[in-house]
Amino acid sequence: MKAEVYSITYRIPLTDAQQARLDRKWPDGDPFISPEKIDSLLEPLQVENIYWSHHTGQYLYFTVYGDDREATVAEVVERLERKLG
Repeated sequence: MKAEVYSITYRIPLTDAQQARLDRKWPDGDPFISPEKIDSLLEPLQVENIYWSHHTGQYLYFTVYGDDREATVAEVVERLERKLG
């Protein structure tokens, strides 16, 4: 048997402005940019477990699945840069 890498968790360092955008809340306390909104932005890419928090530092974490992880990561970064600036 031979084990293969199927998924890898990545983290992207966020600028202060990007972190501020992700931390924005509606008046009712719900996040302005929710993980679900980021999920829909990244569809149909094989990406899950999108997470950011002031507890983890200024990083956005995500897990990439599949065979072409490098191309998927490049696409994730491009889409997030368009969304977050």
